[in-house]
Amino acid sequence: MAVLTEQVELDGGAEPAIAEHKARRADGSLGILAVFAVVWGLLNLVGLALALTQSPDSLARNFSPEQVAYILDTPVWVRICHAVSVVCLLAGAVYLLLRRASAYLWLMGSVFAMLGLMVDGMLRGGFELLASITTGLNLGYIIVGVFLFWAALSAKQDGQLSA
Repeated sequence: MAVLTEQVELDGGAEPAIAEHKARRADGSLGILAVFAVVWGLLNLVGLALALTQSPDSLARNFSPEQVAYILDTPVWVRICHAVSVVCLLAGAVYLLLRRASAYLWLMGSVFAMLGLMVDGMLRGGFELLASITTGLNLGYIIVGVFLFWAALSAKQDGQLSA
């Protein structure tokens, strides 16, 4: 142990070695997070495609008549918010994977678009009608979206993302 301590002291101290180790660990963690974000974005893209292509018959098999009417009466602006949310999420995830500084802007756009979906749920009574379906999914999307935004912004501020 004493030999190792002496060698570190001769090399200029332990601080540069510790800083380099932390940087490598943070870079690996960011990579794992970016891969998760891309997978999450792709799953959301599949969910969007399924939501936009469901027929009234397939909805009727899974939901009550009131829920089917609510889903079919979804305004165009809500569908646009959903699409913008998914596209921004996927773009932000890919930019995070590529270590681009604009990742946090895309992820912020995704969170704001998802908030539009939550506003629709509040205005049209979706939380009462669809209960856990709307509340749970939207809350999960918001939590993951805010976390990804925060991680991208922190990585940008730490200099881990390039312009």
